[in-house]
Amino acid sequence: MAVRLTRVVLLCAVMSATLGFRQPLGPGDLLDRILAVVEGQVIMLSDVRAFLELRLIERPDASDPTALVLTALVERQLILDEVARYVVDEPSTAELDARLALVVARIGGPDAFEQVLQVVGFTADDLRQVLREDLRIERYLARRFPSARQPTEDEVAAYFLEHIEEFQTDGVPQSFEVARDDAQRRLSAQLRQELIDDWTAGLSRRADVFLVTP
Repeated sequence: MAVRLTRVVLLCAVMSATLGFRQPLGPGDLLDRILAVVEGQVIMLSDVRAFLELRLIERPDASDPTALVLTALVERQLILDEVARYVVDEPSTAELDARLALVVARIGGPDAFEQVLQVVGFTADDLRQVLREDLRIERYLARRFPSARQPTEDEVAAYFLEHIEEFQTDGVPQSFEVARDDAQRRLSAQLRQELIDDWTAGLSRRADVFLVTP
């Protein structure tokens, strides 16, 4: 999602152990520092690391993913602020357990999961809180943006041609007739995401978002 930060303030780096890594530091390393303040909510460098190491966010294709992940966390906080203004059903214990199981599986099993928790300074309860927030965001967005407009037949055909390499069966390209319904679903999802991105950009323009530089 694109984000437009409304204010950029240069501040000195801040050391903090609140959510920092619990691993030996090299010379000159900072335990932690503030990267952004979003409507009074602080986002730390350790938050970025935790989301990456716990695979709560797709790792960007960049040599240093920090800035891109920070943008995603800024947007996440802005959406959470919106969620807090409305009544959104709490996820059930079963839903949280299922989401947690997916995280454990992505990381490589219980042992690897426990190691990553120690590295990023999270407890299992910390992670469950993050997953709870994610589920509430999903419910809010599903209610606010239940669907996008239905794409026209020409738009679906154009999408199919632009992504034709994605529509294959055992390595053999599918015909449009075979792939049409799948192409329509994907295009509809893309149009819905564009609506969400535009809405999120509007939140960013109206918000007090401070970036902190070293």
